[in-house]
Amino acid sequence: MRIRAALTSLVMTVSLVSATGPVTLAAPGTPGTKPVIVTVQPARTRPAKPAPAELEDLKLVAQSDGISFKEAVRRWGWQNSFVNVADKLQAKHPGSYSGSEITGEGSGAWIGFKGPIPPEAITLARTLPVPVRLIGNKGFSEKELNDATVNNFSRVADHADVGTAEGGYEITSGAINISAAPRTPLDKPGRRRLLSRLQPVRSRIGSPITVNVTLTDKVEAGPKINMYGGGFLNGNGACTAAFTVRKGRTLGIATAHHCASGNSRFQFYNHNHQGRSTTISLRGSHGGRYGDMAWYSPGRYKAVPWFYYAPNKTRKVNLYKWPKSGQKICNYGRTTNAKCTKVYKNGQCIKYPGLPKYCGLTAVTNAPTRKGDSGGPWYWGNDAYGILSGEKRINLKSRDLFTPVAGMYEAMGVSVYLS
Repeated sequence: MRIRAALTSLVMTVSLVSATGPVTLAAPGTPGTKPVIVTVQPARTRPAKPAPAELEDLKLVAQSDGISFKEAVRRWGWQNSFVNVADKLQAKHPGSYSGSEITGEGSGAWIGFKGPIPPEAITLARTLPVPVRLIGNKGFSEKELNDATVNNFSRVADHADVGTAEGGYEITSGAINISAAPRTPLDKPGRRRLLSRLQPVRSRIGSPITVNVTLTDKVEAGPKINMYGGGFLNGNGACTAAFTVRKGRTLGIATAHHCASGNSRFQFYNHNHQGRSTTISLRGSHGGRYGDMAWYSPGRYKAVPWFYYAPNKTRKVNLYKWPKSGQKICNYGRTTNAKCTKVYKNGQCIKYPGLPKYCGLTAVTNAPTRKGDSGGPWYWGNDAYGILSGEKRINLKSRDLFTPVAGMYEAMGVSVYLS
């Protein structure tokens, strides 16, 4: 199902006080400060050579973007180094890290912080082959922004008079945008009353986060419904498997939560199955704060830390990582096979008709997948990134959504099985 959302003119915005004041470094969370930007020039301009699996993905990027392979390597061959730098800073400063993005088609990047710029951020940024803008004193962390998004979206989507909803945050500005469709048609006074009841709760004084609630005529959004990760799942509808997972010594295979709806069991097929399959059983699922995910037993097959990235082609999984805005990323689905696109935004929420609300999703720049691809793996090189959920319209364009696999442990107590 493709997203179609017709917006009405009813909009309510609650400003949570934008930061103002002198351009000075301040303690984290101090109101009245403006962002401080430091541009770090690279100490070297030649990036580390991409791994063989990344080079294969870069060939697909070159083909899809209509550029030469050499140009694709120049633009994107360093992105794994950037992700590693951002991951280190996010892990060390979880209360201050405020997002990151590759910009200008691979010509630059930025990394933000709620308060002062950590000294090691400058050191790490100099290892990258492009200029990196470090932004301090943004006034909010990505964790705070995501928590505010989940809380406000849940309040709106769970309202008795709301049928479907979608939303997400803007990491650059701290704006949270939520659109909701009434459960039943309302006249103009009824719509105004509902919008008034959906207005945001004010945050702490000094927070630059804003919440914008909009009523829409309709939110037509849908999932992509129609032992290696990327195998085929046949049941009440068809889906694609993502990555193999583990919980202690217990192994299994992951897919999307919405694929598990009505499917306590699936028939799992590898690509070269020749009619052979195994029955897998649902072991756990999560539809909510951390996304759209489920995992199943391996049946009588042995789960291994490899996944299909193309028809009959497998790769081992080295790491799982959080996606960063602006990075290239690829997906495999049983309907559309392998293709690559770019990460657009993190922190997206959606309530598909007849399903629970899903938050913590990542949107890409377009919608290259189709029905049957649901649950399939999002990856770059040998690293696991996500599980395909569905799509929604953002800024007048349909964009695919996936669940970051780095959140699976908090959600289900499982993690991607690494080689």
